[in-house]
Amino acid sequence: MEIKSLIIDNKEVQFVNESYSTRNGFKHVTTMFVGNYCAGENTCHYLNRTWEAYQYQSVMRGCVNNLIEIRIENLKSDFKFKNGYSKMTAKRNEEFNESIKDDETLMFYRKLLSKI
Repeated sequence: MEIKSLIIDNKEVQFVNESYSTRNGFKHVTTMFVGNYCAGENTCHYLNRTWEAYQYQSVMRGCVNNLIEIRIENLKSDFKFKNGYSKMTAKRNEEFNESIKDDETLMFYRKLLSKI
């Protein structure tokens, strides 16, 4: 087990990383904690080797990317409900993208992603 700690916007982020053998290769598993809160988990399966700058990089980046996608989908659902939209057009997508530009959670995740 390996723990990687980062400080982003005065918040401590810890990734608890583990590696396991599988029948066809191996896998990396990470659990991300922000403070004492478990923010997310991710698993990557590999057949023979990884092409990472350092061990567990891909699985940690995948975890943060998943959190970004979930956050955007939740914000989009809220946006559609608030405005009474059932479908998103190009103009509505533009309006939505402008509305999430200053979302603190997304900015936090993007800063974190740039540090991994």
